[in-house]
Amino acid sequence: MVSLIFIFVLANHIEWRDAFRVMEFGISPERLALFLLLTGAIAFVYALRWQLLLDFELGMMASFTASIIGLGGNMLLPARGGDLLRVYYSGQRAEIPYAGVFSRLVVEKFVDFLTIFLVGLLAAVLNRTLFSNGYILYFSAVGLAGALLVAIGLRFSSKQLSAVAGRVLRLLKLTSVAEKGVERVLLDLARGLSVSAVALPSLLTLLMWVLLYSWAYILVGRIVGISLSYDESLVVLFAGSLGLMIPAAPSGVGTYHASVVSAFILLGRSSSEGIVLATAIHFLFLVIYAVPALVIGCQWRLGRLVAE
Repeated sequence: MVSLIFIFVLANHIEWRDAFRVMEFGISPERLALFLLLTGAIAFVYALRWQLLLDFELGMMASFTASIIGLGGNMLLPARGGDLLRVYYSGQRAEIPYAGVFSRLVVEKFVDFLTIFLVGLLAAVLNRTLFSNGYILYFSAVGLAGALLVAIGLRFSSKQLSAVAGRVLRLLKLTSVAEKGVERVLLDLARGLSVSAVALPSLLTLLMWVLLYSWAYILVGRIVGISLSYDESLVVLFAGSLGLMIPAAPSGVGTYHASVVSAFILLGRSSSEGIVLATAIHFLFLVIYAVPALVIGCQWRLGRLVAE
């Protein structure tokens, strides 16, 4: 429903003739090879970060497979469903309780949230237009402060929250859910949100945003004939990532595109360029991650059926 609303709004505010006019395909074997290299490096960083968050209880190959499942599944399923598949797969491969794996997923999302606001701050500082109007600068600063306050609150009040949630669930006759699920997640979350636990994953994530995703966006722009400077790529990355945080099916269709278009408008550029770039990024990342995720998912399911 959310996706349909955003698609309707875009359809009525984009000059589609201009969008087709600005497209100039610049596909070459070299650019495709570089894009594959960048997206492969992104998946590797996701895998390494996932290993760190799970205290290396998952092997590198299994972590890389889980990351592909997550990245590809998020492109195909509603509300970032690929992440839940990644939790399930990781729990089975490493024989870790699902509550423990899920708590580390929550920590990972906090790291994403924290670092994308850092990217927003960096984009606002590097881009003169955005620095002068101050919107993204202030928004990023407030978002960063809010993320830190939420993390501090969860870290130091997890026992109290766990006790309250446990009482409520027991009153609802959901004792097993309380003991094996919510209580365990909240207590494990407190340990996972320590400075020592999130420092290295946050650094890896920030480097991934500013060194890999940003250049992948620039490269996709060149493939479809849209020139992006480095600071503009950070603005688009910041806006698009926020758009993906809005639950929409599948893979942020509509919300992501609207966010990228908004970034182009803030930059004083054509909305038609924004929709072309958003569509190209969405399509290329879909092909790169969703296809192998489907193959892995089919093999995984087939292996389970044979084992049964």
